[in-house]
Amino acid sequence: MKNALKSVSVTAMALALAACGLSPEERMDRAEQAYADNRFAEARLDLASVLREDADNVAALELLARAQLQGGDGEGANSSLARLGALGARPGDYDVLMAEATLLRGDFEEALTAGEQLGSAEGARIAALAHIGLGDPRAAQTSFEGGLDMPGDRSRLLSDYAIFMLNAGDTQAADRLAAQARVADEDGLDPLVASARVAQARGDLNGALAYYTAAVGEWPEARVAVLGRIGVLGDLGRMDEARPLIADLADRLPNDPDITYLQARLAAEEQDWEAVRQMLQPIEGREVANQQLLYARALVELDLPEQALPRLNTLLRRSPNSAAVRRLLAQAQLDTGDADAAYTTIRPLAVSAIGTAQDLALFADAARATGRSGEIDQALASAPPSERVGTLLAQGDNALRNENWRAAIDAYGELRRWTGDSNALVLNNLAYAHGQAGNVDEAIRVAEVAHDIAPDHASIMDTLGWLLVSTERDRSRGLLLLERAAELDPDNAAINRHLSEARGG
Repeated sequence: MKNALKSVSVTAMALALAACGLSPEERMDRAEQAYADNRFAEARLDLASVLREDADNVAALELLARAQLQGGDGEGANSSLARLGALGARPGDYDVLMAEATLLRGDFEEALTAGEQLGSAEGARIAALAHIGLGDPRAAQTSFEGGLDMPGDRSRLLSDYAIFMLNAGDTQAADRLAAQARVADEDGLDPLVASARVAQARGDLNGALAYYTAAVGEWPEARVAVLGRIGVLGDLGRMDEARPLIADLADRLPNDPDITYLQARLAAEEQDWEAVRQMLQPIEGREVANQQLLYARALVELDLPEQALPRLNTLLRRSPNSAAVRRLLAQAQLDTGDADAAYTTIRPLAVSAIGTAQDLALFADAARATGRSGEIDQALASAPPSERVGTLLAQGDNALRNENWRAAIDAYGELRRWTGDSNALVLNNLAYAHGQAGNVDEAIRVAEVAHDIAPDHASIMDTLGWLLVSTERDRSRGLLLLERAAELDPDNAAINRHLSEARGG
């Protein structure tokens, strides 16, 4: 469902003030234009002004109800629609609008009945979401499936069905449904957001970013799209791009806990753990895993592990397979002197091929502190460095194939910790992933190290050369590197494409 920003922007407030000099007709015209541009908060301000002067203005009431629904305000929409009903001025889709308002209000039993009575794709969508609200996913899927053969616009039905299947773990079905939703409405908020979420699940963060960016372009007040875009930028490591977007949202939504969390993430990037703590402390009771983990991290970094332990233990019970939670809990346990607990917590990671160098270091500290030093070698034997490196290489290569740059950076970055700066190809792939994620400075730094190690390797010259050309950092040197790479590997299509583009530029 659409979930627009629930506050009024500074621009909208200014428009409201300016409305004092406009006639009701002019304010109505402006509200209609704002609604057409998907700027629903601005439309609501002008419509409220019109209705203050004429409480029975049918056109204003109807448009207000629609704007309220777009903003996720089920209570307000219900009130506006009821007034229309009392005036005997129900629009043709009154029953659909009222069913949507009922769903947004959380009255799932009534929404279910209303949705089923509509006999349309939109009604089936409302019924399916009501079933979900009532805790009956099987009935929800039946409603989704039934709606596919019903008349009416199916774009939102397909979108919500895609997210339903994604949550059920069927990414392939979700991808197919999201594609069908885009065909039904290529610029619709719901199809774009559903497609972004499916792309994220597949690890295609750049694809997800493209969908979220398109959604924000068409639906500038769509909170779910704005937050999604910021989140993906963060996952890609492009926090410099996310920073102004977060600041803008913070101005508009100063008390929104999701925005507070994003601000805390920015502070964490700068290692300002006291700021992270101060930001998250007012909302520490909120049951959101990522927020809880970040708050616990701040407490550990600030030498307050005793305060972090209860929430970390809770997080691990809920997500026993979370390496990040297990790793931080073990560190907190060590910091409080409970080496036995730390040993038990970190051992599953330390003996696993997915265990990191940090995991082994934590395990070694806990093992020594508990008189189990002999088990350090056993942990290494159970998953020797060669196996760990092989696992990381597979993860990195798979991430590159899927264009999941964040996962590739994580895998090759961890490989670098195991191998140091001795493997030029690991460094080359790390540089490439950083470049694709938009981390240009780090990409060039790592590519230079790789080139120093293997100055005559064609692919390494291509990576560094293209980075220098495409970023305009040193076009002449980059072109020379690309020309040399093409000489060494004349049949390499990627190198030849880069060289052609560089010469054309």
